[in-house]
Amino acid sequence: MKKNYILWDLDGTLIDTTELISDSWRYTVKTHTGRGLTDEEIRRTMGEVLRDSMLWLMPDIDPDEALETYRTYQRGILLERIRMYDGAEEVLRTLHEAGRKNAVVTSRLRTSTDRMLTHFGLKELFDIVLTASDTTTFKPDPEPLFLTLDMLGAKPENSVFVGDTVHDIEAGLAAGVFTVLVGWSAAIPPEERRNAPKPDAVIEKMQDLLALL
Repeated sequence: MKKNYILWDLDGTLIDTTELISDSWRYTVKTHTGRGLTDEEIRRTMGEVLRDSMLWLMPDIDPDEALETYRTYQRGILLERIRMYDGAEEVLRTLHEAGRKNAVVTSRLRTSTDRMLTHFGLKELFDIVLTASDTTTFKPDPEPLFLTLDMLGAKPENSVFVGDTVHDIEAGLAAGVFTVLVGWSAAIPPEERRNAPKPDAVIEKMQDLLALL
């Protein structure tokens, strides 16, 4: 399979943000409602637009106020609560040095995305970084993928999208790119995969992508 353009989700795919997201949600909901959150409620937010999650978790709270709480708290703990998944930098660098084009397509804002990529020294490995600050549509809508492909000068049939959530799978399939689900994220537990949209491939470790390509 010869694919020259590799599009990547960020959270849960390249960078483990599970602790960061969990702590941010627990703090925000506790601050505004006084209640705690279950692990399942937190998992359901993964890959979803933040405002949408605010509305269903706290329907009686002003989402703009809750968003500010969440983002302010997360900015303070961001670099302490994240880690890069094993093999991520190696695979990105191998693809980059082979002349493949890497791109990030994330629903995270530009500021925190850039902080993460800079912290891990990954920015130089990406030709395009598309964030929620750059578009008005979000996964599972395929428009962010189409926009990224257009910026790369790529066609769907020559491209791969790698992600960890149902929203990623749906967006990739809708965009007509080869869609890969990673098996190391908590977003879709193995027991739920059979009921989720079917990606073109599932990889259990980062190096599996190189073998697949």
